[in-house]
Amino acid sequence: MEHFKYRLDLEENELKLLQKILDKVDVNDLEENTTFLSSLVNNPKKIRYSHKKYGATVKATEVRTNNAKDKIKSAIAILKKQNKSITYYSISKVGAVSYQTVKKYISLNEIKE
Repeated sequence: MEHFKYRLDLEENELKLLQKILDKVDVNDLEENTTFLSSLVNNPKKIRYSHKKYGATVKATEVRTNNAKDKIKSAIAILKKQNKSITYYSISKVGAVSYQTVKKYISLNEIKE
């Protein structure tokens, strides 16, 4: 199976026009802007990724995820052993992972148990 990413190559004037459209600064030229956007979006550059590169990316993500989960589990064990309250914040501090990472991998039900 082939894997692709898509990229839009913009010149400076195209970028500025796109920024104006997104910021809704220039709504008077809506028809012209719509034509530009549709031509831009309908012709993205197709970037091919090799199976090897895709597999390496997937593996690296999996390793990072597992490391974060291990840190979170260790932090919970440490907090339980010290009889401290177990919250997202305390887990993130003890486990040296971000608060958002803890929220991503642990539910409130798991914390209460």
